Amino acid sequence: MRILPVAVCARPPEAIYPFPVGLFACTLVSLLLAGSPLPQRTLQTTIQDDSVLIHGTDASVKSAMAQIASLGFTYVRLTAGWSAVSPDSTSSRIPGAPFDPANPATYPAGGFHELDRAVLDAHADGLKVMLDVAFWAPRWAVPLGSPNGQNRFEPNPTLFGDFAQAVARRYSGSYPVPSDPGAVLPAVQLYTIWNEPNESEFLEPQWEHTAAGWVPESAQIYRGMYDDAYTQIKNVDSADKVLVGATSAAGSTTPGQGDVPPIEFLQGLTCVGPSLQPLNIPQCAGYQPLHADGYADHPYSMNTTPGASSSDPDDVPLADTSRLDNLLRELYLQGRITSDLPLYDTEYGYNTNPPDPYASATPEEQAEFVGWSTYLAWRDPNTAMFAQFLLRDSTPGPGAAGTRQYWSPNQTGLYYSDGVSKPAAQAFRVTLWAQRLLGSGSPLVTLFGKVPPGSGPQIVQVQSLSGTTWTPVLTLLPSCGPDSEFLTNNAGYFITTTPLLASTATYRLGWLDPGGNWEYGVPIPVDATLPGLDTTPTPQPLSTGTSRR
Repeated sequence: MRILPVAVCARPPEAIYPFPVGLFACTLVSLLLAGSPLPQRTLQTTIQDDSVLIHGTDASVKSAMAQIASLGFTYVRLTAGWSAVSPDSTSSRIPGAPFDPANPATYPAGGFHELDRAVLDAHADGLKVMLDVAFWAPRWAVPLGSPNGQNRFEPNPTLFGDFAQAVARRYSGSYPVPSDPGAVLPAVQLYTIWNEPNESEFLEPQWEHTAAGWVPESAQIYRGMYDDAYTQIKNVDSADKVLVGATSAAGSTTPGQGDVPPIEFLQGLTCVGPSLQPLNIPQCAGYQPLHADGYADHPYSMNTTPGASSSDPDDVPLADTSRLDNLLRELYLQGRITSDLPLYDTEYGYNTNPPDPYASATPEEQAEFVGWSTYLAWRDPNTAMFAQFLLRDSTPGPGAAGTRQYWSPNQTGLYYSDGVSKPAAQAFRVTLWAQRLLGSGSPLVTLFGKVPPGSGPQIVQVQSLSGTTWTPVLTLLPSCGPDSEFLTNNAGYFITTTPLLASTATYRLGWLDPGGNWEYGVPIPVDATLPGLDTTPTPQPLSTGTSRR
């Protein structure tokens, strides 16, 4: 549609309009932008922190959920731990009647208590829930136990499918709350199946030697588990979405040793080889196309920047998710998957130093990487969700203080373990990424950002640092009110450009929050001498005549 001249955004007399002028002007522009080129592209966002959201106290879980909602997340990812809720999970013999592994009512009375509480608290704060039907298996569901009860050796697919049905039935939207039979547990309609099955930490064995050489056996085990879980969840409610994969970003370069690279795992999962030729192994006899609603991905790039590519073509860090996109598309076109699957990035994050002296990112770099990584996910049209792993840093592990073992638990939180905020918390709430864009004439800077979604477009402003003073910049999105203020799309996202007026510049994003106060994100520096100009995004076409200079 045609954007009307800026006179429509002119500041009305205060005597006639006693309410905030910026809000009035931007409301008019939001009406004019209906049907305009401003992109409605968005990302769902999710966060996972089981130690806080499942295993905390009643008060701490409620507080954490409210904190997550205030940061602008739309989902929380919670683990429905198979062994954690099952009866006699340390016994090698499956319990007898009245236990029915597909019926949630026959599980121990308190088994689901913590998960029920988390689902209820998330719902109360307006958050949606993604359930990971996952580790560990009860001892009676595996042929061989694993150390510390972390059973993961060839889990029985039928029993796992039964557990998935029990979880789906419990969170179908009609199951009574045990402590209040007059109420029902909220419905959950998004599921992931297992966690990082291409890693020996979560599923064994990873490899099998055949006449054709080493093949990823974990992919074959996982396919059986996934197929049964998918079928059972869909039998409860066909509208539920079930994501396949949940693979980690990297694997071993030596077949038969270590973890399976994600690309090779997906090929094995769909029974094809490196050239996508059908695998001639017994496990693939009678292969049926894979059903799924999306592919879950954990595109960590912890030891590099979000924009760093991997030299191994079978790895999929965030900068290389096109490898996964392309493979999924080819598998769909060849009939190995029944639909063209979107990507859901369901884990991502950076360990920070401090507190972990072995981590490569400082808290300030982690904060910058929030905007960078969100931008990379957003600009991939096939990515539907982006994630943050951990709200708070984990408690250090066993071992001597200061050792790698001591710091082995993740320190990827937006907050330190004591609850003190890292810069990344505000970077997630008010997110900005700025980088050079090569255009005709003077260099330009691409500005991408998001703020918590509201009832419609949000009022924002980008500023640049001059000495010690932050000065608003003019962008190529139409202004309203002051020249520098503009609107996000309905989901709180925007992408625009501004001239790069010096060899270096630092930007920050301001957001007019619902209380009428300006909140600012973390500073994002841009260096014109750095290589790697990004020419991928296309700035939105905008009307002229919007300046009020």
